[in-house]
Amino acid sequence: MAKVSASILACDHTKIGEQVLEAEKAGADIVHIDVMDGVYVENVTFGPQLVADLKKITKLPLSVHMELVRPETFLPMFAKAGADIITFQLDACPNPLHMLREVKKAGIKAGLGIGPSYDVERLRYLLPHIDGLILMSVEPGYGGQPFEESIYEKVKRSVEIMDETGIHVPISIDGGVNTVTGKKLVEAGADILIAGSSVFGADSITDAVKSLKAL
Repeated sequence: MAKVSASILACDHTKIGEQVLEAEKAGADIVHIDVMDGVYVENVTFGPQLVADLKKITKLPLSVHMELVRPETFLPMFAKAGADIITFQLDACPNPLHMLREVKKAGIKAGLGIGPSYDVERLRYLLPHIDGLILMSVEPGYGGQPFEESIYEKVKRSVEIMDETGIHVPISIDGGVNTVTGKKLVEAGADILIAGSSVFGADSITDAVKSLKAL
């Protein structure tokens, strides 16, 4: 059974708290919060205040996905706000080992994000320092992109590297996740499905979460 990380980027932003609680009640495992700075990607999204506010109403872990440059400068504010997991994009951070250590020093789980146009071979050197991996099946920050079918092979390769190193961390997939792609992703070795539009854009958030969790 897959875990579901509900991505609030696809929420009705006037009802974020309400919809997060509905997803939690339906069985979602994580709340995924995309933080975009308008530099690394063209979009601008959420800040630490939202993280702090959600922390007050949900028992689910809050996963902050930093799609921004110089993530180390933003770490303290999101740590203080109550993030449980902080993931940054590998290509946006010049000193990833330092950043991973700083996240852990703050008492937070450290995640690594890899975009669709980057390979996962560097993963073997970073695995000892991470608590989770996000593989993106679309480019960060841009809506309406086609799902990159190469993600299935990338998931399988990541599993192979984990087997080779003897270090296993949860593999999450971000972008274009629905019941069709989700089934194939789980079969390839994905552990967590990060779902936005397929959950919060559905007629029923509850039914959408339950359908994904059943994969």
